[in-house]
Amino acid sequence: MAKKKTTSTTKLKKQVRKKVRKIEKNPVFQITLITLIIIAALIYYFFFYEKPIGQTYGSEQNAEGCYYYSLVENGSYYSQANSLQGESLKDTLHTILNTGFTPTTYGEARQILGVADALIDDPSLVYTIYSSATVTSTWDGGDSWTREHVWPNSRLGLERVENHQRNQASVLHNLRAIVQSVNASRSDRYFTAGSGLNQTTTEDGYYPGDEHKGDVARILFYMATMYDFLQLADEGFDVGETYTMDRVTMGKLSVLLDWHKEDPVDAFETKRNQVIYEAQGNRNPYIDKPEYVHLIWENKTIQDLTKVETTTLLPGLRISFLSLVK
Repeated sequence: MAKKKTTSTTKLKKQVRKKVRKIEKNPVFQITLITLIIIAALIYYFFFYEKPIGQTYGSEQNAEGCYYYSLVENGSYYSQANSLQGESLKDTLHTILNTGFTPTTYGEARQILGVADALIDDPSLVYTIYSSATVTSTWDGGDSWTREHVWPNSRLGLERVENHQRNQASVLHNLRAIVQSVNASRSDRYFTAGSGLNQTTTEDGYYPGDEHKGDVARILFYMATMYDFLQLADEGFDVGETYTMDRVTMGKLSVLLDWHKEDPVDAFETKRNQVIYEAQGNRNPYIDKPEYVHLIWENKTIQDLTKVETTTLLPGLRISFLSLVK
């Protein structure tokens, strides 16, 4: 049987395939192709790939003491606050804190604080504010410890709270276990600068002690966000009558901002925040996300608080990029 004649088209196709195979086997071509693939992959990773966002509650600080910004996972507690700053952030946090909030009575706080303020390694003892004394966690009628309003009851815009009431004077984040004598010494003084142990100051203010100043600051930031009629300032603390809406100012704000940086969140605060969340249904955002303080009260922007990282893509080529997720 005679062979079929090979057409000119068939010959051309064979020649092309032969040349392509020859090129593909060429080491220079293979190296070039691999290099291009690597460059394309690096460009995609650093400029287009979006790393999955976890629940990032960070406390890393920059040289100025400000906490770096990070996003949170979509659908998580603070997700509605992602990418916000200033009054928009504060208003959104106000909404978040008041959504699902179930206030407890002032009387119920006695049992809850016995758990919230307990030592991590010994639940039988509570860690009292300002003096750092540890006493039995079981409520014994106030002999061992009582309830301290970090934002004083007299500056909350209502009358003295009673055990059956549920209001801004019974909110758990603002209450701490305290030794009675220390409670009397602090009274309703605003907070001022100091160092060392807790003490009254020459300004007739109160210094909570080095170990407690950051905790105090974050509690007051929470209260000023939860209740938008409460005000933080550097003056005006003696204006108006106590136990009325005429005296709802606390501070000093500039001092609190320093304390927030100098005394970062610790394990005790984190544990306490979770216990209170389980009891009343809201969290203190400035424990979870300390960078929010700078965005609201210090006029910082997200860009100001974004950590700048540097990476080497290829030898001799360095590219800086902004990382919103640590």
